[in-house]
Amino acid sequence: MHRVLNVQQKGDDRVSWQEKIWFSKREWEGRITEQRKNELIAWKTTKGTQHKGVVTFHPLGDRLTRVMVDMEFEPTGMIEKMGSGLRFVKRAVQADLARYKAYVELSDVKGIDYKPNPEEDQDEPSSRERREQNDSDREDREKRRQERRDRTKTS
Repeated sequence: MHRVLNVQQKGDDRVSWQEKIWFSKREWEGRITEQRKNELIAWKTTKGTQHKGVVTFHPLGDRLTRVMVDMEFEPTGMIEKMGSGLRFVKRAVQADLARYKAYVELSDVKGIDYKPNPEEDQDEPSSRERREQNDSDREDREKRRQERRDRTKTS
């Protein structure tokens, strides 16, 4: 998210954001209104630019997930209303999701783990175990790619 300058978590359900939008800086504070492990995160702003939304995660396969964002934005002032009319917010969210997708798919990601709430079940593998499995999967994929390259060269 290249517009984001700073994000700070304040407590379990409060997050403070600082963003640069065009030539101005905007700050807003939000409260997480609902969170379900590997399913959804919903928020609503408490200070600053008014908006609310939900991000949902839909598993499509073992290593494939659809991420969907539904957001309501209340523009104030002429510039924000014009930007909203031209769908700048929608395009910005789509661009940020595309960048996140590329970041995750390039396998440069390490340490993106869900941080469960303390009351949730802790029987899942640790983040270290997941990283080791991801590293092993990555090595296997690279080995298969190399084998395909070798077969192509010899044919």
